[in-house]
Amino acid sequence: MAPDPPPHPWGEPPWQIDAAIPRAPLPAHVEVAVVGAGFTGLAAALRCAERGASVHVFEAGAIGAGASGRSGGIALEGTAAGPLPDADACLPALEALVAEHGIDCDLVLDGCCTVRHVPGDPPPPPPAWPDEGGWLRVDGREPGGSLDPGKLVAGLARAALRAGAVVHPHAPVTAVEPGPPTALQIGERRVRAERVVLAVNAFLPRFLPDAGIRPALTLALATEPLAPDVLAAVGLGATPFYTADLPYLWGRATRDGRLVIGAGLAFDDAGRVERVGLERPDVREALARVAARLRGLHPALARVAITHAWGGPIAFRAGGVPILAEIAPGVLATGACAGHGVALAAAVGALAARWAREGAALPPWGRPA
Repeated sequence: MAPDPPPHPWGEPPWQIDAAIPRAPLPAHVEVAVVGAGFTGLAAALRCAERGASVHVFEAGAIGAGASGRSGGIALEGTAAGPLPDADACLPALEALVAEHGIDCDLVLDGCCTVRHVPGDPPPPPPAWPDEGGWLRVDGREPGGSLDPGKLVAGLARAALRAGAVVHPHAPVTAVEPGPPTALQIGERRVRAERVVLAVNAFLPRFLPDAGIRPALTLALATEPLAPDVLAAVGLGATPFYTADLPYLWGRATRDGRLVIGAGLAFDDAGRVERVGLERPDVREALARVAARLRGLHPALARVAITHAWGGPIAFRAGGVPILAEIAPGVLATGACAGHGVALAAAVGALAARWAREGAALPPWGRPA
């Protein structure tokens, strides 16, 4: 019997990515090379393959091993800076993509609540939840929803494979040399591509070091499955939520009744998020704080078992505007979605495909400084 793999330094979320990826040799030349097999990379590969392109996806680890598979699964509209041209109908684009390819990913788009801290003396009328800084009260609702990230990654991968794309897990791209054609260094091999889509999100600073991108590990916990009456009594999580003030907190319930709660960011001084792990003392303290906040939200949660703790790489850019730009002839970079990458991936994937196959212009907001 093979030994169990060592625990991942970022922990493991409660969702699984179940997709069989056929082994394939590295090509010498492709029309479109996609670097990164997360939501955006797989959506871009799928849309390019549907347009008849020869597409190969190169992923440093397993598919979805970065931000996508470790997302909290909350889908929000637009970008962290708000809706922008060509990024103002991301939720419909995600819904259409999932429906078109029959991806069962527990997608529910019935809105997302914003909650805010209010003073706690005297306690506000219910519904309200005790938290650091007072009590949490719902103060708004906006378009959004939730899904199972693992099922979405797997579904996008299967759809891309059916469309003719080739996916190469454990094929890290260590260098990109602009052409034309562009050359990708993968181990000892060089792969030439007419068009390249860098969909690596928090790892974009490796290829674009001066773009003002700050990566971090965002932290989350999941409880054991809770009985429906317990979730109903708690009254928080049936609709995804996030705080509109500090201290930040977000959460949602899963189809099997788990409550997923997240808060806190962990940074590396040199911007190398892969060097941040759950074993770091400050990360352990941050997770313990999240656990205390979760158990304090309602008496029914006071002794709930926490079954999963994990971190997901995320990236920020000043103003919350993500990067989506041609950074060299034939090389498109996208990332720094700041928590909006779940639904944004569907829109960006389509934009990347139109750029790669039709030479379509990209929206101006995504250019790096």
